[in-house]
Amino acid sequence: MKYCPNCGAKLSDNSNYCPFCGANLQEYTVYEYPKVQVFEELVCRHCGKGKMLLVDSESDIPLYMCPHCGWYYGDFLGTGRAIYYDSIHLKIGRIIKAEIKMKGYLRVNIKDTPAWEEEAFTEIAKYLNGDLKGYDISFIREALVYLVEEGVLELYREEMDKDFYWVGVRFVDSY
Repeated sequence: MKYCPNCGAKLSDNSNYCPFCGANLQEYTVYEYPKVQVFEELVCRHCGKGKMLLVDSESDIPLYMCPHCGWYYGDFLGTGRAIYYDSIHLKIGRIIKAEIKMKGYLRVNIKDTPAWEEEAFTEIAKYLNGDLKGYDISFIREALVYLVEEGVLELYREEMDKDFYWVGVRFVDSY
């Protein structure tokens, strides 16, 4: 039995690519024993198929990865709280973190309406799309909503004038 050097999944002896993470096995040294630890009790909440693999135990909150769908479970960008996330969430989080570090905020202006939150998510997604070429705005928007629902980000608004608001996003633990 062989194990993938990238994700730790079990492989057939004649595999050229890992069927779980897609790693080209010809570019790696393939191990006879798993290089990562599999946690049977921790099943991926996203796909429900994968037993999570420990991929980094150096931090206070270990990082796990699902070999089936590629989602992670761990401390999202140092927020101090473990959540499930994938690469788009990580990219969005890094962009937001950089914008806040550089400008002190990430915000857009919108008209004051009863559906201001819906419009805010869409406008922030459009703003982020400039740095996330190749991703559909609705996909970015869904990822933002997910991060707010998970309690990592929150929307806030500040009055600009009687008809418009500044609506921004910030990390919950960062203010």
